[in-house]
Parts: sequence; C-alpha cells; structure tokens
Amino acid sequence: MNSYLRLMAFDFKLYFRDLLTIFWLLVYPILMLVIFGSIFGDQPGTEPGTRYIDTYVPALCVLNVISVSVFTLNINMVTYRVNGTLRRFRVTPVRASAVLASQGMQGVFLILAGATEIIVLAKLVWDIQLTFSGLLTLIVCLLLGCIGFFSLGFAMSGLTKNAGAASGLAMVIFFPALFLSGIAMPLEIMPQFMQSASKWLPMTYFVDLAQGVWLGHSITEYGLELAVLAGFGMLCVALAFWLFRWEN
Repeated sequence: MNSYLRLMAFDFKLYFRDLLTIFWLLVYPILMLVIFGSIFGDQPGTEPGTRYIDTYVPALCVLNVISVSVFTLNINMVTYRVNGTLRRFRVTPVRASAVLASQGMQGVFLILAGATEIIVLAKLVWDIQLTFSGLLTLIVCLLLGCIGFFSLGFAMSGLTKNAGAASGLAMVIFFPALFLSGIAMPLEIMPQFMQSASKWLPMTYFVDLAQGVWLGHSITEYGLELAVLAGFGMLCVALAFWLFRWEN
C-alpha cells in the first residue's frame, strides 16, 4: 500500500508540471463552454423547458473524460516508457496493474476538478438547472465511462513509441469523435450521414447517458447506453493489459 501511495504522489507531481495537461483539462473545456455556450446557449434544448446549455454541460464533462483518456493518460504512459520510468518500476514490486491504477486515480481527480470548473462557471453565467440527484448520478456515469475510455488511452499508449506519435494518434481519435458525438454542436443540425455515423461511436452513447441523467431521468432508462459502455469497457480493459509494455 505504501509503495502504491508513493507511486500516486510521484504521478501527481509529474501531472502538474505538464502544461499540456493543464491546457486540455482546465482551459480547453472552458473555451468550448464559452464559445458554444455563447452561440447556442439559450436556444431550446432537446426536451421541453430546457436550453442547449443545460445539455451541453454534461456533454463537456464527457469531453473531459475523453481528453484525459486519449491525451493525458496515453501520452503520459508513452513518456514514462520512453524516459525509462516504467523500466525502473519493473525491477520493483510494482505491478502493471498498480501503474495503471495510479494513472487512473490521477485521471479521476482531473475529471472531477474539470467537471466542477465547468458546472460552476455554467451556473454563474447561464444559471443552468442544477439538482443534487442529477449531479450525483452524473458523477456515477462519468466514473462508469472512465473504465472504458481510460483503458482505451492505456491501450493506445502501447501502439506508439514516442510522445509525438501518441499525440497524433490521440488527435485522429479525438476530433472526429468530438463532432460525431454531438459535443461540438447539436447532432440535429448535422447532415444525415454524420448522424448515422455517430451511432457507431461509444462516445455518443456516453453523451446521451450523461445528458439524460443530468436532466433528471433515471439511469435505468438507459439500458442500451449502459450495455454499450459495459461492452466497450470490457474490450478496452483487455486491450490495455494486452498492449501494456514496460519498455519500447
């Protein structure tokens, strides 16, 4: 346990020395909120009595999960492998599962911090709907999504040999998903072929789930979305351990 806690403390120090991490987790979501909230914020939402901003906030929280997964965790794991950190861990009692768990805990902290930032700003500027039950259920959904998407980031890190390649792979996945999942702008205003393509992305179901529970729906109404996330999670966890490498 002590070695695991020291590993987490080590990871925390490295995280907050990385300006790219700070940008993607604390600056980028706020830019998205300000830009798209200003454009679409007060337009009618997908349900009666709601506005676009009411559904955009949980979608941005999902975006945070994706950002942490494909950029932060992915690139950090590659960096650790390239600079020899993982190789040094290998000769200690630290196991691969402990390394991934430590990285995952850092990711959870960053996601909760980012979600707090987004929700507080949206409440202050747009006076969004905010209930305790909706907030609590949203956090549960975000943590469920972390299992699959964090594992995706870990799996991606096993496919590249340096941080530049890891960043390029992250962009290939992140930006198409950003638009096809309906986070960048409402899917309803996109061409039909893009709406059809969105149904093949786990991120779309993640967004639908987060938006639904945020608006007060029971999580039990989203059986399909939960099933997709569960299947995606199991696949990515298996890939994360299969592709894990201590060194290049």
